[in-house]
Amino acid sequence: MAKPPLLTQTAASLQALCASCGLKKTGTKAILVQRLRLAAKQFQPVPPTARILSIDLGLKNFAFSLLTPAPPPHPPRPAIPPTPPLPAPIHLHAWHRLDLSQPAPSPPPSPSPSPSPSSPAAITNEQVEDEYSPATLAALALALARTHLLPLRPTHVLIERQRFRTGGGSAIFEWTIRVNTLEAMLHAVFAALRGGGWSSGAGAGDGDGEGWEGRVRSVLPRRVAGFLFPAGMQGGGGGLEGEELGKRGRGANAGYLELKRGKVDMLARWLAEGQMVVAKTAQAKEMGRLFVEGWEEKGRKAAGGRGKTKGKEKDAGDGKVDKRPGRKAAGEIGSKMDDLSDAVLQGMVWLQWQRTLETLIRERPELLEED
Repeated sequence: MAKPPLLTQTAASLQALCASCGLKKTGTKAILVQRLRLAAKQFQPVPPTARILSIDLGLKNFAFSLLTPAPPPHPPRPAIPPTPPLPAPIHLHAWHRLDLSQPAPSPPPSPSPSPSPSSPAAITNEQVEDEYSPATLAALALALARTHLLPLRPTHVLIERQRFRTGGGSAIFEWTIRVNTLEAMLHAVFAALRGGGWSSGAGAGDGDGEGWEGRVRSVLPRRVAGFLFPAGMQGGGGGLEGEELGKRGRGANAGYLELKRGKVDMLARWLAEGQMVVAKTAQAKEMGRLFVEGWEEKGRKAAGGRGKTKGKEKDAGDGKVDKRPGRKAAGEIGSKMDDLSDAVLQGMVWLQWQRTLETLIRERPELLEED
């Protein structure tokens, strides 16, 4: 039975359809349909062998994960599910967080026969300014690609889209400009490497000198949040997305913090269940274990348990129970859980957007027709 034309559907259903494909959902019905048509014509299927590198940007907390598609559910989900959609299940192969604000070790300066008392401060100030200059961030972005990102052999790179946040002030924070500059540098590096005769070098591929042939996409965090929590946090949010959630609750940051906790809770449960997110390497399994332990530790503290392990300590192998190292590592992960969770959830949601759009094109072939 033929489906009715899209323009005959309600604006709410068209908005939900756009949101399920990761598209902007504002505008008239004609604009929404045109947006779906354009997305359908530009769509490139994601093969089962795709290696998706998902990056959550930050200088102090640069998180990234490598994931591959898990087999889709059978039968495939409809384009607009009757219940809130779930992201696509994935296999997790790598999951890391880096502090890019820490300078690389450098050799000690040569001793000066007559050091000036003002020299150390002057050198420090100059170094601080140079650490985030365009030239320095360009070199940092290239080093990231060479040593951490391209060795994972990604076919798709997802980079978190930054905004020019002011925090309610009259100007943009300098730290925000630095992160936005890093974002632009990463896009420039991947654009230059794409088909540009890239020689991978040691540890970064086969070194055959061929260009990197992957694809790079920007992902808006608020659309990821809107997909994961279509009704807002605590239910009945009326479709509030990431930015709008920050206006809810008591205090300026109540909704933002609630959103962060919600995403961490969601991913931790999926990791613990082992169905939506399946770690496939030793590194990913260890990071997943620490993530879940850090999440449980936070839950115990919030419940008044003060981090008691309640008999969960493990034998270290010599007959002694070693509590501190594992708990310390889990605690370090626990303080950065939102960045780590964003790096995984972004990739899962983007993959589901592609699957939903593919299903929509199959169900609505008129999207590919000429206007």
